[in-house]
Amino acid sequence: MHFVYEDSVDPDDISRTVKEVVEGVNVFKFIEFSHRNSYGYDGMKMLECVLLAFALNGYASTRELEDLCKYDIRFQFIMEGQTPSHMAFHRFIHDDLMMPVEELFAEFNRYFESHDKIETDILYIDGTKLEANANKMTFVWMRATKKFRKKRWKKIMDRLMSFNAYCKREAIPLRFSILKEFSFEYLIEITDRIKEAMSRQCVEEKHGKGQRKHPLQRYLEGFEEDADKILKYTEYYRIADGRNSFSKTDHSATFMHMKYDYYNHTNVFKPGYNVQMGSSDGYIRHVYVSSDANDMNTFIPFLEGYHMSYGEYPKKTPADAGYGSYDNYSYCQEHGIGLYMKYSGYRKEQEKLSDKNRFKSYRMKPNEEGKILCPAGHAFTLEWEKTSTKGKYPRTIEYYRNEHCEGCPLRSQCTRSKHGRTLMYTRKLDMYQKEIRENLETAEGKELMKQSSIQSEGIFGQIKQDYEYDRLWRGGETGVKLEILLVSMGHNLRRYHNRKQKPKVNIQA
Repeated sequence: MHFVYEDSVDPDDISRTVKEVVEGVNVFKFIEFSHRNSYGYDGMKMLECVLLAFALNGYASTRELEDLCKYDIRFQFIMEGQTPSHMAFHRFIHDDLMMPVEELFAEFNRYFESHDKIETDILYIDGTKLEANANKMTFVWMRATKKFRKKRWKKIMDRLMSFNAYCKREAIPLRFSILKEFSFEYLIEITDRIKEAMSRQCVEEKHGKGQRKHPLQRYLEGFEEDADKILKYTEYYRIADGRNSFSKTDHSATFMHMKYDYYNHTNVFKPGYNVQMGSSDGYIRHVYVSSDANDMNTFIPFLEGYHMSYGEYPKKTPADAGYGSYDNYSYCQEHGIGLYMKYSGYRKEQEKLSDKNRFKSYRMKPNEEGKILCPAGHAFTLEWEKTSTKGKYPRTIEYYRNEHCEGCPLRSQCTRSKHGRTLMYTRKLDMYQKEIRENLETAEGKELMKQSSIQSEGIFGQIKQDYEYDRLWRGGETGVKLEILLVSMGHNLRRYHNRKQKPKVNIQA
């Protein structure tokens, strides 16, 4: 039967490429197979089946893997006739692949690098947002949580004042202080003291319809509800960890705007992850999964992860204006990375000077003498400067004011301020932007930006459109990262297989 499989599978089939790559990489350095039961399936063959399914379909569930092993001759060729169940694949992926998949991904890329021509000095970076496997109506908004928490504490204080008045009327020796700060422990102390008072007065707790509750019991239930609410809000703050939202069914997912919305195309927020990918010559070299919707904040962690995987930094990282920031440019300069990332005002600066844009801040830059002039030709005066330490790298911000606005005929178009036109200027950022403009205006820079849109968008187009992988199936940041890495490995195997076939196609032609 083994020879039937061998003869039936085409010599140029992608399954043979998958076997070649997996057997060419020292998988045992990353995956521990010794703990597998003697009656279990061969770990190498299971890995080959998983990667082949992702290479063929873009994404494959464990049940699809089970069916493929039953009915697809290529998977029968790999498994030598064995048919693992979907739970066997689940255990293999969860127990054997979860931890080492990132290292295995980098090792596969080293194999592709040694067997194909890949220009790793250039890393094209782009990101996309993928919907999480979480219900749309499970959102928690931290702005609303803050408002509800504040209202709840005011309600607690009102209840405390009412309780103190009741205790005074009934001569109960209990009195609680009115606090202005949130304290769950204080509420627990209050409920304990009320229970002691109920015990001393032999108050029986009553439950159910038609039962008349004692006022102490009603106060106790109210404070217990307050404690539950305050504890819930405290837990929400812990889960959010600085984010503005999260999902109750996937705490790592953040609600983000997506380009496509299947909820009647209403453009609502959906729980999702920000997936960053860096590619070289069509191969996905590194992946970073983040709960931060802003691409700007993911650039430095992304490159730190790349350096951890490969021991070096790329020489150039072409990317769109979503990544352009002072911190990111300073990071590139520190690690010898060429500046080829656009900044937010780059396109506007390319526009011709007109009445609409001549009063914009980006049009007012220092001249050869170091003076900043307004459209009327008046020089700005430096009022003060400060060093900001909010970001990763400190920067000096200069604050200018124009003292010649009074009586200026262009004032109504330039500013509405009574004190004249003001301007904030960061000299070092301006130097970075000047270097970027010079780099992007060269023939190499234009080609890099052209390739950036082709390669980055091309990869996302293949994954999301061609293979219809437009939402996540696993939950939690760890599960999502595992899934994205498997999808990326499948893409790279397809890329390597297609590049291998090119010479043969040219010979036939």
